[in-house]
Amino acid sequence: MQHMGFSVAVNIETGETNRLNVVGADDDEHEALGALIGRKGERLSALQHIVNLMLSREMGEWTRVLVDVEGYRGRREQQLREIADRAAARVVETGKMLQLEPMPALERRWIHLALRNHPAVGTQSIGEEPNRRVVVVPKSVAAS
Repeated sequence: MQHMGFSVAVNIETGETNRLNVVGADDDEHEALGALIGRKGERLSALQHIVNLMLSREMGEWTRVLVDVEGYRGRREQQLREIADRAAARVVETGKMLQLEPMPALERRWIHLALRNHPAVGTQSIGEEPNRRVVVVPKSVAAS
């Protein structure tokens, strides 16, 4: 981060998923860190990929770490849960499938997890990267 000109703290959280959360030291730095997130988290995903490659090379085995900036991923996960709930309600109401916007694999996973125990709808991923998306379908269609 220093090589990129950022004066930040990096909080490390270990557990089932190891996490690095980059936090700005002051208000000016909080604003500047938005550049690390990028549009729809694209730069953040790229940064995470680079960090995972660096750590894996250093450790001598594949290592996976979730990289976050200013809690963006947590806020985005909550936003996607709300989108999933609204989509499920719409599918239940109309009885018709609903396609969500294309999103990265991690975000699709959050949608699938949010709806995995829903009694009336199921989820599927369709399409090819980078336009892969989640489709929410009535359970009767999901089972067939």
